[in-house]
Amino acid sequence: MQPIIELKDIWFRYSEEADWVLKGINFSLKQGEWITILGGNGSGKSTFAKLLNGLLLPTQGELSLFGQMPQTEQERWEARQKVGMIFQNPENQIVAMTVEDDIAFGLENLGIPPHEMEQRIDQVLALLKLTEFRKSEPHKLSGGQKQRLAIAGVLAMRPQVMIFDESTSMLDPQGAADVMTIVKELHQSGISIIHITHEVEEALESNRILVFHRGEIKLSGTPREVLNDPEKLMQYGLIPPFAIRVRDTLQKKGCMLGQEIMRVEELAEEIWKSALTK
Repeated sequence: MQPIIELKDIWFRYSEEADWVLKGINFSLKQGEWITILGGNGSGKSTFAKLLNGLLLPTQGELSLFGQMPQTEQERWEARQKVGMIFQNPENQIVAMTVEDDIAFGLENLGIPPHEMEQRIDQVLALLKLTEFRKSEPHKLSGGQKQRLAIAGVLAMRPQVMIFDESTSMLDPQGAADVMTIVKELHQSGISIIHITHEVEEALESNRILVFHRGEIKLSGTPREVLNDPEKLMQYGLIPPFAIRVRDTLQKKGCMLGQEIMRVEELAEEIWKSALTK
């Protein structure tokens, strides 16, 4: 399967006098993949995200979006119809006076006929559990509801790829969990996902993880390959998943647990089995 997004030896900086933000990035995304990008502040994650839908163009290297290297503003606009982005602060994406009108805004820009627009709005309101807020003013929604509205507005345009750029970082634990459930459902529906975060626990469901540090990709692999090395994660400013930290602590104290433990549920089951054998 050919990649739908491909970056070859990408370098980027915001001006000739500025330091490089991205250095020699090679990356590909295939249809249906879920890739998590991990990294601390200043690692280049958000700049990388903006390259993926044409908001920025590389300073050096080759960028291919759906088989095309966008150069003109029209080509970049077309790329953004296929690659939707959800930002950290949902209020930056909310532009209308009601929930319904906010979702309609992007569809109007695409020239979607009114009857189809109505159908799409109904669908995304139901999917994002916002139907009862259809006529509500967005500023009256909770933080989690605003983020769901931002997702609805992008999803209504039916992108093939959705980028979530730190989209849970401003939410409480329940709001963050709700957004991650939506991300999982979107992936199951066939949409390719790029999830950018510094919360390592959120990477467990993805197919592949990339760890960015100072503009470079330092680690790449499956969640099991990348997250099972706590020392390397901490070297790049990331806190290993809770279950792995507890597993390693218990192993040092003589409790033999399997190295395959990644989640809290798996940890609890292993501890229970270990207790029963004593």
